[in-house]
Amino acid sequence: MLIPSKDNISTVTDMRVDAIKFLKDVQKKGMKYIFQRSEPQAVVLSMKEFKMILEKLEDWEDQQLVYKLEKEDHGKGTSLEDLAKEYGIKL
Repeated sequence: MLIPSKDNISTVTDMRVDAIKFLKDVQKKGMKYIFQRSEPQAVVLSMKEFKMILEKLEDWEDQQLVYKLEKEDHGKGTSLEDLAKEYGIKL
């Protein structure tokens, strides 16, 4: 859930008073927004959510690389037969 709501908001004081409960809540909900003086200051993610975001980011980066490589000139290339002949391989 990306929108802050009463279920996924905590204050700095909440974290300080009962850190174990706070961390368990993060694990259960996946993330928590941290507010200080009614202003958002940070987001705490569970490891599961963090890993999922990293995987999505890596997938996106891989796709961007594919788009870039697709646009590059790949040259004339060499046929399989020519490579086999060059390296003395019988097909």
